[in-house]
Amino acid sequence: MKTIDLRDKRLNERLRTVLSQLASRPAASIPSACGGRAEMDAAYRLFANEKATFDRILAARRTATQQRLAAQPVVLLVQDTSEIDVTRPEQPVVGAGPLDGNSRRGALLHLLHAFTPDGTPLGTVGATAWVREEVAVCASLSREELKAIPIEEKESYRWVTTFQQAAEQARQCPGTQVICVADSEADIYELLVEAARQPRACDWIVRACHNRALLMEDGKDSSGKHLWEHIRAQAVLFRQTVHVRGRKPKVHCETRGRRQPRESRRTEVEVRAARVTLRPSWRADRKLPPVSVQVVLVSEPQPPAGDQPVEWLLVTSLPVD
Repeated sequence: MKTIDLRDKRLNERLRTVLSQLASRPAASIPSACGGRAEMDAAYRLFANEKATFDRILAARRTATQQRLAAQPVVLLVQDTSEIDVTRPEQPVVGAGPLDGNSRRGALLHLLHAFTPDGTPLGTVGATAWVREEVAVCASLSREELKAIPIEEKESYRWVTTFQQAAEQARQCPGTQVICVADSEADIYELLVEAARQPRACDWIVRACHNRALLMEDGKDSSGKHLWEHIRAQAVLFRQTVHVRGRKPKVHCETRGRRQPRESRRTEVEVRAARVTLRPSWRADRKLPPVSVQVVLVSEPQPPAGDQPVEWLLVTSLPVD
């Protein structure tokens, strides 16, 4: 952290000390991690100092991360959102907002983190933190009214802007193949449009969530053909044995298949692939273009009785032949 610059030498040294204390005991509270009343008070003074901003603290990490990226042949830039849960029913935290209705309180942090293909972390490329409003603006709107809101005014726009950060990072490291990766919450048509822009700065992989309509090769409507049905009809390219990690339900009333509990196991999956053109999603404020993508389906043909089958549908810019 030699590049820390909070515009105050004493603050720089204090930040190094606090980071070392918190990193050495990541599961401890701030008072416990600091190890004494004086150290705890110094940490809280640092947090309250107007020079110790989110962006300045992160800037040093970005610089170090970029140096590591430039030394790698291939890098995965993974974006995802984490909840910072500070729920305290009897002593509410000032400034915290709702996480899911009013049952839990906290903030949200959307990270763009770099990894090597084997999973070795390289550092943080970007981060956005925010607190939701007490009463959601869209809470009383109909489905059609929600669709009419421009993507730039929605919380989900973070997936698009973070992809833009990944593309800019790729342009700064021309000797590194950068692949931006995101889970199913990022299956937003505007993100696919942004990712398909030419010249393409980085490759990408998004786990599909929506069963999108397809267009034929001549650009005409494919008469009701959709993504999932099309890829399932493709020939099996190969089979692979994989380890599936078990999981417990976070919410007992959850009905979505991918959120159901399952046991850890080794299983055989089938892999299919295809190239398709997606029919543009309708938007009230703009006309979106068709997007041609590669898709890969990984599915479990024979799951254990009573268990949810594994099924991953990936949409990507990478070649699948």
